[in-house]
Amino acid sequence: MENEKDLEIQELKKRIAFLENQVQSNNPQSSNILRFGITFILVFVVLLVLFGVFQFITPTN
Repeated sequence: MENEKDLEIQELKKRIAFLENQVQSNNPQSSNILRFGITFILVFVVLLVLFGVFQFITPTN
């Protein structure tokens, strides 16, 4: 009885360790994609604002 509980506990520990490794290895990948997306949107907005300011400053005939 005690041996079965020990085996079950060891198996659960292995599963938890495996899942923790999966979560840790997937985090940087999703973080990089999110960082890229935010940077892309931010650069796009800044370019639009600069383009608008440039058009506003330049004299029209």
